[in-house]
Amino acid sequence: MTSFNVNGIAINEVEPNIVIVDYGTAIVTAERAQDVLDKAKEVWGDRRVAVLIRAASVIDIPRVASLEEDEVLARFTVASALVSSSKVAGLLANLFMQLRRSPYPQKHFTDEQKALDWLRIHLASDQKQELLRHG
Repeated sequence: MTSFNVNGIAINEVEPNIVIVDYGTAIVTAERAQDVLDKAKEVWGDRRVAVLIRAASVIDIPRVASLEEDEVLARFTVASALVSSSKVAGLLANLFMQLRRSPYPQKHFTDEQKALDWLRIHLASDQKQELLRHG
């Protein structure tokens, strides 16, 4: 499984096709998110993965959210779960997730295990659809 670091942000494939992006205490900015996305595209190419994002705080949510609507990103992202213990961040994240038209499922969680379970369900469904499409 693949692990790498982008400017202090840890990216680890913790299970086959499940990736955790851990911003730690770093504030998520559009620039940091773009750096992570660029490296992820390089590493995973067209391999489809489910992504759990650990984030303490985000600034300029509309710009960060717009990055997640990228068509190239949608080709390899099955689903995205944002895990944050902040209830305010969760409310804002849920608001933007409802207002934006993401090409893949997104959801905010305060419990990482529940987020991983949710991602596993989406990953299994995606893999089943791939099998049906390609026989």
